[in-house]
Amino acid sequence: MKKFAMLMLGLVLVFALAACAGTDTTPQGSVSDTVTVTDMKGEVAIPANPQRIVDVAGLTEELLILDMKVIASANTSMFDGVSVPKHLATLFAERGIEVVGNYSGSSSTGDLNLEKIAELKPDLIIMNIRHEKVYEQLAAIAPTVMIDDDISYVNWRGRFKQLGQWFDKEAAVEKWLADYDAKAAELAARIRDMIGDETFAVLEANSVHFGSYYIYRSGGPGELVYDELKLTPSAGVPENVWGEVVDAEYFSLIDADHIFFFSDDGRAGDTGDLAVWKNMKAVKAGNVYFGINEDQYNMAFTAMGKELYLEKLANAILNHGNVE
Repeated sequence: MKKFAMLMLGLVLVFALAACAGTDTTPQGSVSDTVTVTDMKGEVAIPANPQRIVDVAGLTEELLILDMKVIASANTSMFDGVSVPKHLATLFAERGIEVVGNYSGSSSTGDLNLEKIAELKPDLIIMNIRHEKVYEQLAAIAPTVMIDDDISYVNWRGRFKQLGQWFDKEAAVEKWLADYDAKAAELAARIRDMIGDETFAVLEANSVHFGSYYIYRSGGPGELVYDELKLTPSAGVPENVWGEVVDAEYFSLIDADHIFFFSDDGRAGDTGDLAVWKNMKAVKAGNVYFGINEDQYNMAFTAMGKELYLEKLANAILNHGNVE
């Protein structure tokens, strides 16, 4: 009888162990899974569900939209390369996101704090081509993937979609973009109802080379004005380029009904004293909307910032005020 009881107990244990072995208790996309993706360097194996991402590619906003776990970022001010942009300050503080440099830097280290990145022990580093000089150093710290892009940051939708492909979040990316486009279309319709087909130019007083200006087309605020809000470029606005550097004499070629003018302090400054400025149609009509360089650089090139800045630009027109 005792032998029979022992035999039955043994069978129970065998069946219990077999049941456990046949049940996959590891959640799909666990932290130990890897996936092979294609980036600018070729194929690379990365975590399918990374828990400690260091982003030095300027993609932190997109990663946060996708609810990815970012522990450090190089999405710092385009002016000082250190401070966190205003629209990201609360998110960084709430999530404890460390600052490890600036994603647009072009120094020998790409303006990245490599020592700090190593100390944080990331399980994934996302980088861009501007940091190619330190690719091997980053790859020695953790699996490193380079987003497909040139150095202009115009292809923000393509970068966002590539993240969705890498992390099986394509549906979430498409949903966000659809909502963004719907918001842009609604704002564009309101502006169109108010001003019709009146034309626009987007100018920036160059912060580095005094006396020169950017005139935008597809880059940053230019994309928001022309491609998202569907406003009509005036004569003098270049085509099929990010923008061009011009001098003040170029203003005579611009025949815009409305002008967005960005400068370091959000004013015309010495430009306002120039005869060529005073003779511009938009200036004479009082249709100039002033904005601050740092704000547009920090917000007009990445997803969260674009959504916010799109509304600021639209409101400047609708309220006939400045970009605030």
